Amino acid sequence: MLFSTLRVLSRRRILVQTARWASTTAPPTAAALQSSIRDAFADIRNALSLVNQGERLKTADAQAKELVKELEDADIWTKDYNTASRKQQQLSHLQKQTSLLHDIQTSFESLSELASLADSSGDSELYDELFPELVSLKKRADELTKTLLLSEPADASGAYIEVKAGSGGTEACDWAGILSRMYTRWAQAHDFPVTLVDETLGEVAGIRHRMLRVDGAYAYGYAQFETGIHRLVRMSPFDAAGQRHTSFASVQVSPYFGEEDEVDEKGGGGGKSGGAKSLVEINPSDLKITTMRSSGAGGQHVNKTESAVRITHIPSGLVVACQQERSQARNRTVAISLLKSRLFDMERLKKARAKNASYTNLPEISWGSQIRSYTLQPYQLIKDVRTGYEVGTGGVQSVLEGELDGFMEAGLRHFRATSSS
Repeated sequence: MLFSTLRVLSRRRILVQTARWASTTAPPTAAALQSSIRDAFADIRNALSLVNQGERLKTADAQAKELVKELEDADIWTKDYNTASRKQQQLSHLQKQTSLLHDIQTSFESLSELASLADSSGDSELYDELFPELVSLKKRADELTKTLLLSEPADASGAYIEVKAGSGGTEACDWAGILSRMYTRWAQAHDFPVTLVDETLGEVAGIRHRMLRVDGAYAYGYAQFETGIHRLVRMSPFDAAGQRHTSFASVQVSPYFGEEDEVDEKGGGGGKSGGAKSLVEINPSDLKITTMRSSGAGGQHVNKTESAVRITHIPSGLVVACQQERSQARNRTVAISLLKSRLFDMERLKKARAKNASYTNLPEISWGSQIRSYTLQPYQLIKDVRTGYEVGTGGVQSVLEGELDGFMEAGLRHFRATSSS
């Protein structure tokens, strides 16, 4: 209910009106300006009331203090740099959220006083002074709602991003490679380290399958709704006749908790229930571990030792594998981490499906099941069929180069609003 109201009040009216104001060459009439200002104040007031500002500030402050205390220990940086780095980024996110809440409340009170003075005096110059300040406040309020959307227990985690080619042969393999590169560029743009976990190359071009690990606070929170089927329409570079082809690839995003991270989730992924922090627990007797020789072109090490590891979780039937590391022990550690992620994600998806959240299903990788369509010819358009968010000519190449924040934010707003209503 919270974010449904925010979406109706803020996204459709505040953001659209703000964009219209920003692109208007001539200033609006006094009557239109006063009406828009009153509507904007009402929307921001409702937003501040609905998010229960005082309680969120208290919670964010407590979490920030706990992280500060943990990061003061110098050993955390020497023992596990990646975990320490993620906690530092999480602390920055919480501090940013707290600062935004304080800033918006203070600015709202100041602008309210100025608006009251303008209404009582009828001074048009005061409205002109209020106008740019209100536009700025609207942008900050939108940034606030975005940070509040990342409030689930797993949102602060890193992410596994798995891309698989679907129907379309070589064209589909090339499309899967383009998607993998797109997500790598997105992660690099946010200073998230990217590690290749596993891959299978295509016979001619691209990839059949690739698993990436993205380290960094809130990488999973932002990317989680990229899960689904992605459809490409273009003139194939592999077709001598230059005909238009349609290709498909699937993307699955799962949280990466690290090798020994804890998950605050009630009953999630095999962990303990009750809402307290708990490890994603795995019973060793539930695992079937198989070692094998790594596939690949060979070399001084590959194909000569059984360093690759495949793990089957017998109760769930989940199978994970890793062969990228040089040692069997390291491959086993990475595979266990991936299995924990998949178990957690499987439990989350089970709960979401019970709530009719169809976006979590991964249907057959073929025509009619896509979540996003990328059309490059005869016209250029990338459109998310779930949220309606789209980018047209002039912005398509930027999206393929990793500018995905607009799509990711639209997914957060859409699905978090749905789950809150």
